[in-house]
Amino acid sequence: MIRLENITTEDFNDLSFRIQEGSVHKIITNSDYENKRLLNVILGLERPEHGRVFLFDKEVYSLSEEELNRIFVRTGTVLKDGGLISNLKVWENIVLPVWYHSGKKPTDVEEKAVQRLRDAGMDISHLEEMMGELPGPLPVHEKRLLGFVRSALMDPDLMIYDSVFEGLSPEMSERFIKLTEKFHSEKTGRTSVYITPDEQSVKGIKEDGILRL
Repeated sequence: MIRLENITTEDFNDLSFRIQEGSVHKIITNSDYENKRLLNVILGLERPEHGRVFLFDKEVYSLSEEELNRIFVRTGTVLKDGGLISNLKVWENIVLPVWYHSGKKPTDVEEKAVQRLRDAGMDISHLEEMMGELPGPLPVHEKRLLGFVRSALMDPDLMIYDSVFEGLSPEMSERFIKLTEKFHSEKTGRTSVYITPDEQSVKGIKEDGILRL
């Protein structure tokens, strides 16, 4: 699923690891900055000085843009800040990847999106109002949940979580963890990777493997 071979960059020296398909893994980094650098290397956004990166048994840095896009469709990411586009409304943020990659209209996924929002425990009593707003004023936990819903709508085979439980209340963290575990179990072979410098924040997750950088 994910394989790094002898990766060397400004931040990593001869880094190698393998994450098997269908597993749950934690990667404990030394900082949020290191999170970002590692995520960029895995996703083909930052070419290493040395070494090879494989996703779905494909060598990432040898792929064409079209081939890389096909891998991106199978890969979901949930970022610490939610990764929402500030000048797009909340609803536009949620459906943009589905529309861009599959050509489906927003109305085609509306029911599924609303169900995902319910699963995320979001207050849908003011859903219509919130969907028409820009995401800037939203609290960080809602931005992360919306980022999760956006990625979940793509039904990815690989889901990567970037420090998404840091700074949350114990109640919110527990709810979010259960949400990600439920999502992992929904699809046979789905792989979940939690990257964070805060090991305590992912303590409640049952993992198949843990890597400390």
